[in-house]
Amino acid sequence: MQYKIKLLCLISLIFSVSAEESYISFDQKLMDPEWSFLPEVPATFDNSQSKELETGFKYKNIKTFLYASEMNLKLLRTAEPKNVSLNADKQGFKIGYELKNRDYLYLLGSKQTANPQLINCYEFSTFILGNCDSANFQISSTNPKYNTLKNNIMSINGATKSYGVGYKREFNKLWLESTVIELINTSYKYNWLSPLEDIGSPFLLNLTIGGIALGDALNRTLDQLPQRNEWETLQLNLGLRQKFITNHGFNFIAEYDLVFLNFSDYREHNDSQDFNFRLRAGIEFYRENLNLLFYGDAYLHNLIGFEPITFNQRTEHYFDQPYGELGLRLKVDF
Repeated sequence: MQYKIKLLCLISLIFSVSAEESYISFDQKLMDPEWSFLPEVPATFDNSQSKELETGFKYKNIKTFLYASEMNLKLLRTAEPKNVSLNADKQGFKIGYELKNRDYLYLLGSKQTANPQLINCYEFSTFILGNCDSANFQISSTNPKYNTLKNNIMSINGATKSYGVGYKREFNKLWLESTVIELINTSYKYNWLSPLEDIGSPFLLNLTIGGIALGDALNRTLDQLPQRNEWETLQLNLGLRQKFITNHGFNFIAEYDLVFLNFSDYREHNDSQDFNFRLRAGIEFYRENLNLLFYGDAYLHNLIGFEPITFNQRTEHYFDQPYGELGLRLKVDF
């Protein structure tokens, strides 16, 4: 993240010299399940935080936005693997043409990559396999392709790419600031590596504990890992922004974002959510070229449609539940 911050700051300084308008902003978001004023989140969610750095500049009618973000979602379970936390980096852009009435037509793109999840123990119904103290059986392999796992029995990697078009309509009225419509295609690519799928011993596969055969439990769990075949979503975003302007150095803001998704080549286990809604409400303080925004976000169906990397077969059961977080954004205009 430090490298991205330095790079975006450098880009912002270079373009601000010749740009007619430019800015740089820093955004920090936090979630803690003990905050009773936020929507109740799944029991597995321990806490989360994310940071985003964004810069934007305009030259004549060309407007460009660049951003880099980092998300850290701490997920703790009672079963192995107990720690399934997600850490992901994201980079994105918007570039387009501003019309005479300040409406904005643009292209957009982003790439999100998750840090590899390394798992040293996995619980399959009543069986625990791996290299932890609670394991029923220790699992290892002499196959060289598993050397990168070291003492772990599984690694999971994931990345997403998004491209699309958007149109922003400016109103700048007392009760309505702007509306946004975007059409985005996102591709999802996951891969996982584990010697568990190579277990062929009839003794192990037919071993039964608590009336459950290890082979059946193993197949059921491996089937719920992220699919290795690439899949896509086509996403329609509809947004509305409100700003209630005062004359006392602060404004009230409200934002409404509705997302519709169409899945392609995705193998779902349950009925996956195909829409989401986010409400943002906050208060912004301004002084000359500085702007400070305090806000809260409430999501109807977790982060689906907003953070693509969070959704796959392993996590889809979380997305029928709400999610909420608090944020702080500092913006400096040049």
